[in-house]
Amino acid sequence: MKLPRMVKIGQCYPSLGLADLTGELNKILSDANLQDDIKPGMLVGITAGSRGIANINLILRVLAGQIRFLGGRPVLLAAMGSHGGGNPAGQAKLLSSLGITERDTGAGIICSAQSVVIGKASYGEIHLIDKALECDAIIVVNRIKPHTSFHGDFESGLLKMLAVGLGGPAGAASLHRSPPHLLDKAVAEAGMAVLKSCRVVLGLAILEDAYDATRKIVAIKPADFFKREKELLAESRQYLPGLPVPELDVLVVDEIGKVFSGTGMDTNVIGRLRIQGVPEPKTPRIKRIIALNVAPEAHGNAYGIGLADFTTLRLAAKFDRESAYLNALTSTFVQRVMLPMILPDDREALKAALKSLSGIKPQDIRIIRIHNTLRLSEMLVSKNVYKEISGSPVIKALSPPHEITFGQDGNLPPF
Repeated sequence: MKLPRMVKIGQCYPSLGLADLTGELNKILSDANLQDDIKPGMLVGITAGSRGIANINLILRVLAGQIRFLGGRPVLLAAMGSHGGGNPAGQAKLLSSLGITERDTGAGIICSAQSVVIGKASYGEIHLIDKALECDAIIVVNRIKPHTSFHGDFESGLLKMLAVGLGGPAGAASLHRSPPHLLDKAVAEAGMAVLKSCRVVLGLAILEDAYDATRKIVAIKPADFFKREKELLAESRQYLPGLPVPELDVLVVDEIGKVFSGTGMDTNVIGRLRIQGVPEPKTPRIKRIIALNVAPEAHGNAYGIGLADFTTLRLAAKFDRESAYLNALTSTFVQRVMLPMILPDDREALKAALKSLSGIKPQDIRIIRIHNTLRLSEMLVSKNVYKEISGSPVIKALSPPHEITFGQDGNLPPF
């Protein structure tokens, strides 16, 4: 199998992470005048989601400390829809894998899959987890970024945390009955209902730069959620990293998992949605995608494996069908958990991908290998791709061209 030589490159985006996150967050919370809303003895719920947000345990720890300083009793509410298997034990395990524990944050954790109906929406019932209604105040914490399944004014952010995260499994399932092209409106509708049903006093919106470092934290009063979230979503698009070329023959993804993206692989990066009735993105255009493994932190939830064309036996052996199928049935995007062709190892998966590309000589294949769709600051690119992008000011060669090699087990070594 004649393969192209590969070059390790770095994508040199501006580094915009906050230098003193703790100091900045303390100032933001001080300016938010929380003392007006949080009084001694109040039980204050803080949302804790299932996404791998940078510095999330530090952010939650500082916030919990501020609440205790005001005399409040902070607790973390597991707010993740159907993630974590849709049950308290799975929710706790998932939060722990993200570093969200009572020891790390200084706040107890409440996990619940039980919810109550708080209203009717255009798509069906609006749910809210029962434990949220027991809180005297709620602070919503989430990262704002483009969603991987739909686009509109409200995607991943504070309103989605209210609508889906705090909706629990039943709320997430109900909202996803909305047609895909109306999901942003469903998020707004349900988010508004939650704001009316419980005492949300503040939102902490987090933006990350291209290196997944905390770029900005904004404290938002509930009355301003809709206006500010639109603005911050537009800003977040500026920091979204991607592949350096719009067309590829093969993309090799070392690991997939919900710790990197809600879809296992970020659809904004790979240019695939696999949602029935929804057109695929115009770019990037990738002919074949190989997913080699599922990240340990994903606990076998390989939701999104259906976005790939080929995978390996080791990923398939770890595949937790129960949790992945629950996600797919909740979202209704069932194609995303359909297993692609399964090959014994990395070498055979790459051979199969190349064999499927008739008319292209193996040595001429345009190929990129990435760690995952969240970490795109470095990657391996074939020599012909490097030649195309080498003049870009954001591209830096980190190695000379080298051959693709495999270990004795037939798998690619880490890079």
